[in-house]
Amino acid sequence: MSAKTPRALRLRIGVGLAAALVLLGGAGLLAWWNTDILGQDRFCGDALPSSDVSAVLGGPGRLAQSGLYEESDPYYSFSCKVQRTSKFVGGDQPLLEAELSFDKADFGLGASRLWKNASASSYFIGGATGAVSQTQAWVLLPTGCAKEIRPASQQAEIPVLKMNLTRGRSNPAALARTALTTAQHVAAGLGCTDTNALKMPARLQGPVDDTNPAVLCGMKGFQLPEAALVKGKAEPGTAHVTGRGSRTRVCDIVLQGPGEPRISLAVSDDPAVTKAVRRDETATQGSGRTVAACASGDLYVGVSFNDAYRDVLLDQGKDAYETARSALFTSFQHAAGKDYGCPPTDGE
Repeated sequence: MSAKTPRALRLRIGVGLAAALVLLGGAGLLAWWNTDILGQDRFCGDALPSSDVSAVLGGPGRLAQSGLYEESDPYYSFSCKVQRTSKFVGGDQPLLEAELSFDKADFGLGASRLWKNASASSYFIGGATGAVSQTQAWVLLPTGCAKEIRPASQQAEIPVLKMNLTRGRSNPAALARTALTTAQHVAAGLGCTDTNALKMPARLQGPVDDTNPAVLCGMKGFQLPEAALVKGKAEPGTAHVTGRGSRTRVCDIVLQGPGEPRISLAVSDDPAVTKAVRRDETATQGSGRTVAACASGDLYVGVSFNDAYRDVLLDQGKDAYETARSALFTSFQHAAGKDYGCPPTDGE
């Protein structure tokens, strides 16, 4: 700026430059607080790239890790939380939680208080064994890993990577990819060497509504036995089934009655499921779940109820409850055996 420039003009230029710098600084702070510019590249002990997390935790705000616990000595443990944070968006932001858990292999296939509506999930095809919805995902980890066994663990329990999204929803494909990436990291921490067990699925088999009474749950010949129905309290309703693409199929039957009584049915010829359930000595002791030997391999069959349906049956008396439970399991087991080309079996 020349010394001959009028003083008033120099003052206006200086004020303009200062204002521009303030605006640039404000824009920079806004971008810093509300986007992932210059943010972390990876989260959860390098398990997750920021691109995967961002795809699950959509919307404005900055990604921030709000908790990580990962220990390897003497036993491997893992849990992590990542959340969107923003100074401009009110209320709680979406939160992604991932953890290594030990559970029964079919924990997510039945009527569970924490893992509800199993038929509303999409099941993995052509890769790892798992399922995903808009808010939850689970992946079965290989068994026999070096650091799998720990004090107080039961033989029936296997390592599982569980992922939950609270205060938000995600594209299931994005959540599945994030869960698989985390599962691979956790498997390495457990000392697993079977990397083929955790390949990314080729696709997802999503739920398909099924209301055809002649092909209930997509299984020809299967019908609810009369003993499983209670007039005015548990009458035929609507079935929701995951379809035939995946090796694991789940059907939820929502009956007409108070509290929405629900029956959950599952069948699987996935070795990751059948081998792990066979480790459970209670699986063939009248518990509503079993593994049968078929010509093509083992077949898992499981039947479970929600509390509303269980209460309806128990209100009829213990004998009526046992009769209904046995008739329902036997009917489904025989239909599943025929559908998969297995010889019919008697009992549970």
